[in-house]
Amino acid sequence: MRKCIWCSRSNPQVSFDKRAHTFPKSLGGKNFCENVCDDCNHYFGSPKPLSPSVELVLKEILNISKYLLLTDTSKLPKGKRYKSEFFKIDWKRRKITAKPKYKLRRGFQEKLGRLFRRGIYKVYLEERERIKKDSHQERFNFIREFARYDLSDYPVYIFKPKFGAVLSSDELLLNPEISFAERKEEEEKNFGAHVEFLMGHVFCIPVIRNFENSSLERYQYYLRSTNHPFGVELIPIRKANDIDFTFSFLNNR
Repeated sequence: MRKCIWCSRSNPQVSFDKRAHTFPKSLGGKNFCENVCDDCNHYFGSPKPLSPSVELVLKEILNISKYLLLTDTSKLPKGKRYKSEFFKIDWKRRKITAKPKYKLRRGFQEKLGRLFRRGIYKVYLEERERIKKDSHQERFNFIREFARYDLSDYPVYIFKPKFGAVLSSDELLLNPEISFAERKEEEEKNFGAHVEFLMGHVFCIPVIRNFENSSLERYQYYLRSTNHPFGVELIPIRKANDIDFTFSFLNNR
């Protein structure tokens, strides 16, 4: 019997007829999580009153970086560039601004930041269930509360780039997935932090409820003392523009 990792309901309370992509299909996701019911799958992809869907915001932000890394956009055939719902993008100058109808909306960047964080947690838990089959554990209840039910608030961080370069893999750009390698599992166990490389960015995803109070300081010390390969400084994602979509730091090389 299949049991949904989000709402904990099983057949016949809910159906599992549709395939639930862990990463949005529009982002290139090809993997599925079997234990996501149709109701919860629909929730993540559906807009709410005065709010876009969780999956749309995740796709919007990461696709910009993806397209910049995949190709020289100045040579991309007309019509092949990514068209954003929220942003006006100058591909040649690598400049991004909010479209006029969103630019003046109060709290627009903060709303996108929150939805993005929820999307990152959504992807993490579904990928974990796909690979490790242990996402029903109570320790992940805080992720369910935040990602699925929009309760409370929990952080996601992005690493400040350590070098003036972006490491990317075409395979992961085209088919993103979460990795649970041995070193990552060790960091989860010791600090409650999962480090993930997505679309040229490196994210720190807390996997314990009280990460900010119980582990953040220790984890930052660990990053500095080990000269961590992904970087030594964490930037909390509060607004969408806390993420350097266009890798502007490359302009300073």
